[in-house]
Amino acid sequence: MNSITEQRNAGRPPARILQYNTGKSPTAFQVMQAAISDTDTNILLVQEPPLPNGTLSPIDDFHCFPSHNQPCQTVTYVWKKAFKSTSVISDPHADFLVVSVTLYSKDRKPPTINIASCYNRLQNRNWRTRDQPTHSLDPLLHEIFAFVDLVAGDMNKHHPRWETGRQPSQWAQNLVHICNAANLHLANTPNTLTSYPINNSRPPVLDLTFFNQDQVAIGNWHTHLEHKALDHTAISYQAWPKTGTHQEYKGYN
Repeated sequence: MNSITEQRNAGRPPARILQYNTGKSPTAFQVMQAAISDTDTNILLVQEPPLPNGTLSPIDDFHCFPSHNQPCQTVTYVWKKAFKSTSVISDPHADFLVVSVTLYSKDRKPPTINIASCYNRLQNRNWRTRDQPTHSLDPLLHEIFAFVDLVAGDMNKHHPRWETGRQPSQWAQNLVHICNAANLHLANTPNTLTSYPINNSRPPVLDLTFFNQDQVAIGNWHTHLEHKALDHTAISYQAWPKTGTHQEYKGYN
């Protein structure tokens, strides 16, 4: 971050984000909760959450988006005391959710960060003809990326931009084109593995974080192998908004 951004963010607690695909496992969900205190997390972006009795699991002191009675593939938990306000700004969808968090600050107009959590799940594939796989969010990625500041989740895409030596599919290349068009940059450290398949096949980079450099700054992105329960690792990082001003509003009688 440059000096102006650092000065502006001095009075703003950052969004401390933990993203994790728990693979629908209650055990992995418990491991994720143990990582909250280790990473001082105030936003959890969870893909494939467990759904005991068909409902989302609550976490103490965290708001749950969507509500607990809405089964879905992505859920966002926000610490109740962390932000001035939080709201859902996307239409209901099973595989992605966009929330807008408003930070506490001395700004005349408090800054916000729009965060999308995505699980680009495999819908179908004809293994006999080796057709390209179809994922749930492929037709929607352009729409999602166009109005957010940060996108995180299990994208299920291989590309040399984040994993050297991978041959990209047309769908992975399309994801990169969409990121470029939306001015979204990769926060991942290239070649840092995020998934370790249980069948011992080649570990891939599937869990990705993209951000708009004009709107937010990302720091301290790294994985946490010590909090890996199944095949995916936990990923943590911090986000600061670049918008807003410290100018005080003065009214006159």
